[in-house]
Amino acid sequence: MENTPGPIRPAFMDFMRPGERIAALVYLPVHIFALPTLLPYLAAVFPDMNALDMNVLYYIIGFVYILTLCWRFLRRSFDTVLDAPGRFFLSVVSGYAMDFMLSLLLSYALIIFGLTITSPNNEAITGMAPLGYNRLVAISVFLAPIVEEVLFRGLVFGALAARHRAAAWIVSVLVFSVYHVWQFAVSSGSLLVLISAALYVPSSLAFNWCYERSGTIWAPIALHMLSNAISLSVTM
Repeated sequence: MENTPGPIRPAFMDFMRPGERIAALVYLPVHIFALPTLLPYLAAVFPDMNALDMNVLYYIIGFVYILTLCWRFLRRSFDTVLDAPGRFFLSVVSGYAMDFMLSLLLSYALIIFGLTITSPNNEAITGMAPLGYNRLVAISVFLAPIVEEVLFRGLVFGALAARHRAAAWIVSVLVFSVYHVWQFAVSSGSLLVLISAALYVPSSLAFNWCYERSGTIWAPIALHMLSNAISLSVTM
């Protein structure tokens, strides 16, 4: 009896060109470390600037940079959406289902082991709502997903996927998750705060899967936007 080969996983398509990758790589440490460290000093120069103002400035800087130097990457990726809208839609919907199920499993695991983990990042976002809800929606639902997905999926995952798929998954999930909490660990002086990075692992896994499955950066961007919009509507 002749053996029939199983389905072959399609090769991951990386649409980020070398120049765009260099531009994103230059900005990655600025986005993760430099701006979060330097922007709070503006409060000393501009006393009326609050936490939400700094976050708006933070993401506007990232958005303008990404849009200026990586817009061709975004444009090529959008062509993939137009070529296969059904795959794009199914990737986003199934990605959200994956995020929901993994988050639920993580919650059950924490309950079983009697652990309580809260996200200082989510608490900070909730605290900024009274300062300007519409601006908070703008950065959380629109600006942040574009900037973060280009950096963590387009750059980190995309650069590693062609060389080592497992490394692409591990590194991008780790960097994305720790990115959301490291500032709070530093400000509190406790490395235990880094444990809360585990809360971002389900979303990061779902974003990676969504990107790899769809072949376009706009799928994890759309999923990220959807997740943040639902999170804001539930918590506010």
